[in-house]
Amino acid sequence: MTRVGIRPFIKETVTNGQVTEMETKKAENYFHQKTYFKTDLKAYLLNEKKKIKDLDARRKWEYIWQYYKLWIIGIVCTVTAIIYFTVHFFVMPRDNWFYGVFANTYADVGEHSDLWEGFVAYAGLDVKEKNVVFNNNCYFDPGKKGYNQYFNAFVAYVDSGTMDIVTMEAGHLKTLGKKGRLMDLSNQEIAGVLAEKYADRLIYATPDNAEYSTQPIPIGIDLSDTCLVTEYHLYEDSCALGISSLAPHLDQVEQFLDYVIGQ
Repeated sequence: MTRVGIRPFIKETVTNGQVTEMETKKAENYFHQKTYFKTDLKAYLLNEKKKIKDLDARRKWEYIWQYYKLWIIGIVCTVTAIIYFTVHFFVMPRDNWFYGVFANTYADVGEHSDLWEGFVAYAGLDVKEKNVVFNNNCYFDPGKKGYNQYFNAFVAYVDSGTMDIVTMEAGHLKTLGKKGRLMDLSNQEIAGVLAEKYADRLIYATPDNAEYSTQPIPIGIDLSDTCLVTEYHLYEDSCALGISSLAPHLDQVEQFLDYVIGQ
């Protein structure tokens, strides 16, 4: 059986009522080393304190800087780095240049993929200043009743004004477009000239909300013949892009469309 001794960190292994000699030696060595370290450190600090006790403030600082400057520089650099990264990543999170959701695909199109690298270079976006987010970890069927965690996240992206675009197979995007979270591309006040520019690619859906419209409205852009399918294989048969109703970066959305259509 095993018995834990009174002193911390000593675990006495008992066999037939006898503490094994090896365990005893290990415990003794540990506490001897710990005691020696504490004693030596205490003696060293007391000795250093005596050396500078009778020095004036300027000479004390000169002595400390001469013998401990590397330690001081190291501590200052470490504290500065901790403060910088804490502020940079937690207190002041960076804004986005562009936020795209590539739903229901297992293709390698996330951040730092070939697609991501190509778009960043094409658009001339400085990712040290702001983020370019390609989220390819989102899976849901917009036609199913009820909600899963991915759909809840998708709704949060839209309603918070974070997401710019979402891609899906064309049939799924039409279904999603009925729910009212994709931009009505015919509304020039918010969509600008997108409907006119991509008129031959528009995908339509009739909103579930009859008060908004009882007629089909353009809610997506067909990209089935673009590199998203032919090169990056997001989907097998079709690919369509919808723009969030609250998309914050329409200029980058247009750049992304030009990029994938022009490849």
